Amino acid sequence: MTREEYSAFIAKVAPENARYIMCCEEITGGFERAERYRKDGKPELADMVEQRAIERITIFNRTALTPATVKVGDGVTINLWSDRHAATVIKVTAKTVTVRRDKATLNPDFKPEFIPGGFAAHCTNQSEQSYTYEPDEKGEVRTFHWSDKFQRYGQPGNLTLSKGRHEFYDYNF
Repeated sequence: MTREEYSAFIAKVAPENARYIMCCEEITGGFERAERYRKDGKPELADMVEQRAIERITIFNRTALTPATVKVGDGVTINLWSDRHAATVIKVTAKTVTVRRDKATLNPDFKPEFIPGGFAAHCTNQSEQSYTYEPDEKGEVRTFHWSDKFQRYGQPGNLTLSKGRHEFYDYNF
């Protein structure tokens, strides 16, 4: 597919996120590599790389939090460094999203399992944590700015936002 062809394809499949998908090097680079493979007489490889780029568009639409799709009431995750906090979008502007942290309750059946190691011990089952969420009118409020450079709310090395509520406590940090 040429750039014009995959641009038109993206605009048709994901019109609300087309602008952001076109900034995703992982996707556009896949289409460009596929075209080079075709020119080099490697159609099977080209088809495989192109199919992977198309799959990434589908994943992008389901998982990406962008100014085109975020709305008040959406569940989001505040990504710290290794911990994550669930929150709800309470305000949206053209370049910012304001969120309020939710009350996340750890499933009482979860019992961390530790083995000696690291500074004191190592939790072997922390990925099994599960939470229930409810709004918290007294929850901490934060505002995140859209970064055109990084194509996300927030910046690397700082707090960022992602789609969906995914509370997580890192017992190993």
